Amino acid sequence: MLTQRKKWLILVIVSLGLFMDLLDMTIVNVAIPKIMIDFGANMNLTQYVITAYMVTIGIFAPVTAYFADTFGIKKIFIISLVVFTIGSASCALAWNIHALIGFRIFQAIGGGIIMPLALSIVKKIFSKEELPLAMGLMGIPLILAPALGPTIGGYFVGIHDNWRYIFWVNVPIGILTSYLSYSIIQEFEKIQKKLDIIGFILSSIGFATLFLAITNGAEDGWSSFEIVSLFVTAAIMLLLFFTIEQTVPEPLIDFRIFRNRVYSAALFVTFFLMIILFGTLYLLPLFMQQLRNLGAFPTGLILIPEFAGALLTIPLSAMLLPRIGAVIPTITGMIIMVFGTYPFIHLQILTDLHSVELYLFVIGSGIGLAIMPSITLAFSVLPEELVNQGSAALNLVRQLGSAFGVSILTSVIDQRAPYYMQRIVDQGSTGSNTILFFNHYQYYFQSLGYSLTQAKQLAVTYAISFFQQQAAVQSFHDAFGVSLVAAILGIIPAIFLFQRNPR
Repeated sequence: MLTQRKKWLILVIVSLGLFMDLLDMTIVNVAIPKIMIDFGANMNLTQYVITAYMVTIGIFAPVTAYFADTFGIKKIFIISLVVFTIGSASCALAWNIHALIGFRIFQAIGGGIIMPLALSIVKKIFSKEELPLAMGLMGIPLILAPALGPTIGGYFVGIHDNWRYIFWVNVPIGILTSYLSYSIIQEFEKIQKKLDIIGFILSSIGFATLFLAITNGAEDGWSSFEIVSLFVTAAIMLLLFFTIEQTVPEPLIDFRIFRNRVYSAALFVTFFLMIILFGTLYLLPLFMQQLRNLGAFPTGLILIPEFAGALLTIPLSAMLLPRIGAVIPTITGMIIMVFGTYPFIHLQILTDLHSVELYLFVIGSGIGLAIMPSITLAFSVLPEELVNQGSAALNLVRQLGSAFGVSILTSVIDQRAPYYMQRIVDQGSTGSNTILFFNHYQYYFQSLGYSLTQAKQLAVTYAISFFQQQAAVQSFHDAFGVSLVAAILGIIPAIFLFQRNPR
């Protein structure tokens, strides 16, 4: 029987591993331009530093439950920490872009397993009465790590001018967490089962092609032959996987977990929450760095209020869950996120940064209120033998939500910016404010002593730059609008989180 002190110590240990894993999701993005320069690689190839990581998680996430059930949660959790730590050190020592991508794949094998097993461990050691508080505290690194990723990455890349530090930072954390896990966490009951080889092959191909299509869709074009082929392959493989899994005696993913209304609703809530969370963590740094010309580190600091808001409301959601259930906190959190996201669809380059931080604080408060009740409830309704299955599926949905959100938002920006630029050009041909703007700056440059020809050339250059900037701002408004819609849509599955007796 575990003592209370040991339970909470184990929570700290798995949260530390979870923090290291989730930090890696956003800290690497900041370093991509620097990695391109250092290795002389193009953007398409360098982007696989992120894409390869996501695809590998898609391959190994479904088989996590089998490894945990068969070999023991503690053993696999420690192995995943060691693999992730070695992978991080190897990435820091990479000598070219191909080596870095290869080491990222190795790192992802460990990283994809850490979170589901961390959730399983917490579910198994805490009682139903203790679980809301434990999961609430565990939600802190769940939001803190992605929020701090751009800040820490910006510090290493922007100030120290060295992207390798973003991988070295994982090594001491990984070593410490591995040692503490080995010393303190006890092994859990094992279940002898056979590996569903056919299911593993089908799920590996299906989820790998799905992640590849989602992450590359924005760049290659959603209607391109390559992306359509990947989606078709993913659909066929996953359809076969879902069909076969319901006939084998020991499936890779037990589909009984999806028959539970509360668990399935929690998956959809998590999916939409990831779109919103990574929407702000992706869109805002992009806006501030590309349009406002802020450095990576100052941009990262702007995101901290989002975590501060979550830090205030996560304990509140943990207290409310056993008293009033998950529906009211989750829907309230979604509504708060709607109010926090709405001002961003009017964001301008000169918008006061304190206002931006206030909006992020509101969004973070909503996320903190909404994210943990659904996850806690998802685990509390599953029977003990399906906890590892539920953890693996939840982690897969979380990864899909973040990847899908970033890819869709990127597509909106890429497609809407040329559209708005064309609108400005069309307006210019009809003698509107565009012409007045051009004439104003032509006269301005003439007043500075430039000839008529020179003044026209300077006015054209300035006008094009200005209008491209305005078109980009409007495209970001549309992207934030998508994030706003995700917050509204998340209210629908949250309604189905109700229980007749919340206690």
